[in-house]
Amino acid sequence: MKRKVIIPLFLLLSFYMSQAQLIMIDGETGEFKYEEVVQTAGMSKGEIQERAKRWLSEYYVSEDSVHVDSAGINRLCSNKIKWILIKKGIDIEVFFDVDIKFKDGKYKYAFSDFREGKMVRGELQSMSLKTYIERFPQAYHIGIEEPIDSEITKAINSLKYFVTHGAMEKPEEDW
Repeated sequence: MKRKVIIPLFLLLSFYMSQAQLIMIDGETGEFKYEEVVQTAGMSKGEIQERAKRWLSEYYVSEDSVHVDSAGINRLCSNKIKWILIKKGIDIEVFFDVDIKFKDGKYKYAFSDFREGKMVRGELQSMSLKTYIERFPQAYHIGIEEPIDSEITKAINSLKYFVTHGAMEKPEEDW
């Protein structure tokens, strides 16, 4: 009897998950946002801040603006991604804010304010990523979201490793 209930529930859940969006959405604004508080037992606020600042400069090696104060670090960052529309590859540049705040033993990161655009004469000309994605039919949204989600997830994992170990993670050798 339990199997008769569990199997349909599993199928329903798997269907729902296949329709879900990959990019995290802020419940208040409806915009894309990745945010988490990470515990770092035994680390001081200054040590976390120094490592996070080093990670930002090593991971995003560009001339984007950085603002540092006693509460945290804020930086405009960008990633070039390629997504597939039907059979054609489309290159876009995604801009977003990275905000990292510190306290003794923990830090909070937020990747937010995602935009698609270009830098023109040192000035960002862009539209919100949500607006950019909504211009395309629903069936193609996952094609845009997947490479962005993959890149941001990779950046988050790198940040966590760097703050914990004080260095970039070395990639495993590919045989």
